[in-house]
Amino acid sequence: MRIQMTRRGVMGATAGLGVLSWGGLGRAEDDGGSIAARLDAAVDRAIADADFSGALMLKRGDQVVYQRAVGHAERVFGAANRIDTRFNIASIGKMFTATAVLRLTEQGRIDLDAPILRYLPDYPARAIAEQITARQLLSHSSGIGNYWEAIAEKPSQAFLETRDFLPLFADQPLEFTPGERMGYSNGGYVILGLIIEAVTGEPYAEHIGRTIFEPLGMSGSGYWPLDLVVPNRADGYTRDEAAPGAWRSNLFVNQFRGGPAGGGYSTVEDLSTFISALGDGRLLSPQMHTTATTGLFDMGRARYGLGFMEETVNGHRMLGHTGGHFGIAGEVWRYQDLDVTVAMLSNSEVDGYWALNVAVKDILCGPSPATDAWRLGMAMAAAAGGDSVAAARALFDARPQGLQPRSVFEVEAAKARHRGNPAAADRIMAIAAILEPPA
Repeated sequence: MRIQMTRRGVMGATAGLGVLSWGGLGRAEDDGGSIAARLDAAVDRAIADADFSGALMLKRGDQVVYQRAVGHAERVFGAANRIDTRFNIASIGKMFTATAVLRLTEQGRIDLDAPILRYLPDYPARAIAEQITARQLLSHSSGIGNYWEAIAEKPSQAFLETRDFLPLFADQPLEFTPGERMGYSNGGYVILGLIIEAVTGEPYAEHIGRTIFEPLGMSGSGYWPLDLVVPNRADGYTRDEAAPGAWRSNLFVNQFRGGPAGGGYSTVEDLSTFISALGDGRLLSPQMHTTATTGLFDMGRARYGLGFMEETVNGHRMLGHTGGHFGIAGEVWRYQDLDVTVAMLSNSEVDGYWALNVAVKDILCGPSPATDAWRLGMAMAAAAGGDSVAAARALFDARPQGLQPRSVFEVEAAKARHRGNPAAADRIMAIAAILEPPA
């Protein structure tokens, strides 16, 4: 997952380059019209400041409070994104894998604490299969690694079925003792997909479609390969730094077909439906839902459970998942106490997505240290790009005690180059040299 930021989107949170406004945008107690107006303003800023392209939906209960689609699903002919556009959801799809495994567990067909050798007796590395469990795979604590470097060495069409990914990591030693810590692992979720296939006798995509998508009416969701003509599917785009103003398709760096670790397609409506069904008992029992969504490992702003993230902002608990890759960024969250669901999907650089992520949290929950850190990083980048490194330093020196800026500088510099301002890019990159190490 590539996490990026942007430069000029901070201007809405500054009062000049030298004074930061740390206040939030609002509270969830505001009426829906107020929330919608504030979200509209945030989307407009993300378009202008960060080239945001995608769709956003916010619902309170079953009522849509806000929905909007902007940008292009396909840039060559200028086809617009729609609210029902199918976007690549990257690692958000891990929730589907986790849900399938946990449902099979409730049916007595999977034991989360049994060695995976029980379900995959032909696993290439028997010694590893005897050590790791489905529970560890779900929580990224198995020691199984990732496969992005290895997958780049072969044509993407070589990876069509779940088993095709196994040679990329199966012969690699565990990165740590299973259960001792978290290490984000796409390979682990491939193994979970293989377990689903072994237990059910169905291909992974068919099982997810039959047991999750179809019962919930998620008709915009699926695991289509890149070369299949799929109506209303968005391509992803990244900025070309070498040719200012130009964009590149992510088709040649994208996974050819999604699977258990992510890379499928969905819509903001479908994801809203899924995260609501997860919480109201249509997919998991209340007991299993609690088990799955209780954070086990700290991953920064959030904690990771069994395939789900939990984050608490000013006392408001959020459950869901994020995802991202080149030209892909998204999230879906359920704010439990507010009875609010938020789904956002983007097919452009992730800085626009993060600007809206911060805006939504501020609107619903008020400002927090995490969103303040993003605003400080953005203000410093804006100051350096528009004025000088000294101006950015002044903001850093005037920050509230203990607040560290979010590291947005590399992506802000890339955006400055994309917009034809290499001198600004150099000043932004110089900021890193003045930062104090985190406490």
